[in-house]
Amino acid sequence: MDAAMLVSAIMMTLYFIYGSRIEERKLVVYHGDAYQRYQSLVPGLLPRPWRYLSREAAEALVADARRQ
Repeated sequence: MDAAMLVSAIMMTLYFIYGSRIEERKLVVYHGDAYQRYQSLVPGLLPRPWRYLSREAAEALVADARRQ
């Protein structure tokens, strides 16, 4: 790995992290409280086996979103 590759890798990683935060904000604006509840139930960038969305929780979120 040379310096150019290292700088590119760092810049892409920072863009991915920053871009995902911007996208999350857009989704909160568009979907409102339903998306905020979804965010509280699932992890952001790094998956965690103990935090997942069950079928029942997903159906409840969809039902809440349709009511709004």
